[in-house]
Amino acid sequence: MILNKSTHPVEVKRISVRVWTLRDEIEASLARRIKECEAAQIPLNIEDIKEFYSLKKNSSLKDNNVIQLKVAEEPKPTESKEESFDQAEKIIADQKEAPPVSDQGAIVIPPFERQPPNLDKISYGFALLADINMASMLLFSKEGFAGGQSIVIEFLIPQHFILSSEVIKSTHFAMRSRIISESKPDYRLQCKFTFDFSGERGALRDFLTSIEPKKD
Repeated sequence: MILNKSTHPVEVKRISVRVWTLRDEIEASLARRIKECEAAQIPLNIEDIKEFYSLKKNSSLKDNNVIQLKVAEEPKPTESKEESFDQAEKIIADQKEAPPVSDQGAIVIPPFERQPPNLDKISYGFALLADINMASMLLFSKEGFAGGQSIVIEFLIPQHFILSSEVIKSTHFAMRSRIISESKPDYRLQCKFTFDFSGERGALRDFLTSIEPKKD
């Protein structure tokens, strides 16, 4: 029994999630591309990565199809995309230029694939299904995040998917919190979905549809 020994039947459904910042994902993508180009001995090229994350200096902010990245330690609402572009450029500024490709073959750039950052930059937690809708969600997280920060939430289900979100509020639990979990979540996050990448809205809609109670 829970909730003051209520006799009403309670069905608690939860789903495990992983959470990381969008900045850490971008840095991981850049680091991977650098290694791939060095291994293949081809010049470094990150144009497709900048295109995917909308890091072009001259790109316009338009609807939800273009991201305004928040890359500072304390996210600033007025931060521009040019500053985000400069951050990406700075990451590769000190990298040694790869040797030129021989005339034996054409340059082949490894295709870009999204990937999570290192495990030490990923927070584990869970969300109750009742706390998820098409606009926002509440979740429990091992790590806290700053309000206004751009994060990525991965739903760990058989057909897993990820959603881009913005942190609205991050609350640290008191020492006497009665929440019991193996992941020992210390924070409660309130997030709104930003749907910055193609397919995210559809994936969420399909997921919510699949968990709706069946009508008799």
